[in-house]
Amino acid sequence: MKHYMFKVLILSAIILTLTACTDDMPDYNVPAASDVSTLEPVDDIYNKASYEGEDAKSEDLVLKTYSSGDGLCVIEKKPSYYEVYLDYTKGSYYDVGCAYARALLDIGDEYTAVLEPYLYENIYRTFPKLNGDYSPVIERMDKLIVNIPQDYRIEMEGFAETLSGGKRGMECDGTFSYEEALLANMIDSCLRAGNCNAVSLWGEKTVTGERIISRTMEWPQGSENQMCTAHAVTHFINGKDKNSVTGFSVLGMLSAITVLNDKEVFAGLLDVGTDTEYNCEGKKCYAYALRYAVENMSDARSVGEYMVSESKNFTYTHNVVITDKNDCFVAEDNVYESDDYTGQSILRDKDTPLLSGITWDVPDSLCVVNAHVTAGCFDKLTYSGGNYTRFCKYRAWLGEKDKFNLADVKSMVTREKVDSYTSYQKIYSEMVFEIVIYDYSTGELDACLVGTEGTVDHPKFIKIKH
Repeated sequence: MKHYMFKVLILSAIILTLTACTDDMPDYNVPAASDVSTLEPVDDIYNKASYEGEDAKSEDLVLKTYSSGDGLCVIEKKPSYYEVYLDYTKGSYYDVGCAYARALLDIGDEYTAVLEPYLYENIYRTFPKLNGDYSPVIERMDKLIVNIPQDYRIEMEGFAETLSGGKRGMECDGTFSYEEALLANMIDSCLRAGNCNAVSLWGEKTVTGERIISRTMEWPQGSENQMCTAHAVTHFINGKDKNSVTGFSVLGMLSAITVLNDKEVFAGLLDVGTDTEYNCEGKKCYAYALRYAVENMSDARSVGEYMVSESKNFTYTHNVVITDKNDCFVAEDNVYESDDYTGQSILRDKDTPLLSGITWDVPDSLCVVNAHVTAGCFDKLTYSGGNYTRFCKYRAWLGEKDKFNLADVKSMVTREKVDSYTSYQKIYSEMVFEIVIYDYSTGELDACLVGTEGTVDHPKFIKIKH
């Protein structure tokens, strides 16, 4: 009954915010009555700048090149990110892992000074009472690594052995140990990820009739935004028996967070959260399961069905948005189980029935937030005001135009001003780490990679090769 009443209150609040708007610009950011003095005019909440005529440009300038010396790993330092090339046609997974570490050692303290403190910020957030004893962290990591697919596991081991130079243990001292190097590649499943959202449009909803997929990733940027110096676009170059993949994450990370393979399968992980005590006994890292899927499967449905089939083996409940030229799905991977409830996992598409009282009435489109929305699922959509508000925003914003092009999508997903007051979670928030958009009509892959200044209004997009 309490859950029902809370749900009613949330729905009522959102209905009120939807009615407090101009004819052409919904205002979802109505503060509590006690804070009414902070209410900003609607025109001050949204950024009306358009990306029309503002085409993304490639960053061709290479500031410095780092190499393993054997051709297995080359890292190009660009103005906004590191471009990493890992060539599996010339060596084993173990060899490539070692090569990647050698190239990072060539970068030197610039890499370690950013990544090691960030790793410990995540550790302390997840384990606030360690008091210098990191054995619970190592125990969790040891239970997970044994279930990572063998190729990726030996790649991680080669990476960690080389990067650490044999150093063991855990201490934030400016150098990576073996355990720290492994853990840095398992943050999502072993520690925690952040919020995200995504939207896909196609058919009658796009100017060309071809699909556009946008994925916004919110990730802790570090106490000093240090992670924004470590953006990495990683090219996993495979032979004929596997798909090559372009991934977006951070330097030194080998898992799949946001990826596009050479068959034009796009996929991105979105946190949902697990409403039960964390359990990693016999569990798998879903970011490595996704890497396996996009490297070995050539259409969105196959990737989605694989992720759903593995869902009960993962540590955290999550969503995976997956598209190809013809299809769009969300793998709603639910690990939550109890004595009286077994959470369902399902591959959702545009025709999947939604939770009672929830509607999506925008043809040829689909959105994803940090909640499952399929009928019968554990309802974290309406229980969480932020998730439901973002779901409603996308539904309203997509209804404002008949057809969208790439510029329209960029304008939509960045339309909220960074410094605007908000009582609910935004689509473009101060936590945004990157936005990746793929236009299937042109094959253009554009990204907004947030810099050390943090999230800014009307950010620049750059063109990424893939």
